[in-house]
Amino acid sequence: MIPELLASVLAMVLLRIDDERPIYFASPWLSDFVLFRNECDEFLAVAPEFADDGPITFTRYLGRLAQAREVRIVTARTEVSRAFAESPTLRVPGIELRFADGNLHEKGILGPGFYIEGSMNITYRGVYVNGEKITYHAAVDTDGSAKIARAYLEFARRWENIDAAR
Repeated sequence: MIPELLASVLAMVLLRIDDERPIYFASPWLSDFVLFRNECDEFLAVAPEFADDGPITFTRYLGRLAQAREVRIVTARTEVSRAFAESPTLRVPGIELRFADGNLHEKGILGPGFYIEGSMNITYRGVYVNGEKITYHAAVDTDGSAKIARAYLEFARRWENIDAAR
């Protein structure tokens, strides 16, 4: 169920042109994985450049997302996350990656209209294998909107306190 939630929510972000806030991805471990199966070109309307490509990976999605809005990635200096950070697909304008200190334990995805938080690392195992517990907050009522607004304040504060060097 997590893969389907991520695919749905992250596809929606490509359509949100009314809100220019950045999207944050925070996880001590990051790796690439198939985000959209795209078996029948179902994401053709959202990302025409993926036509006939088959599965769309998380890194390719981030490269496409960076064309529409700022992408901010926070991770730890783990071997897995360093390999992820070296992906040529992530070396595009609009994607900024920062390594937090070794105590980073924050895990979440924050974007316009939603916030996903919980135990899930943004890795293949976190999305497809492990029995992670996550909570999905949507801006469908005042409670959801308030949670997202508070999360944006907190993520922005943390972002500003992390050294920008890759």
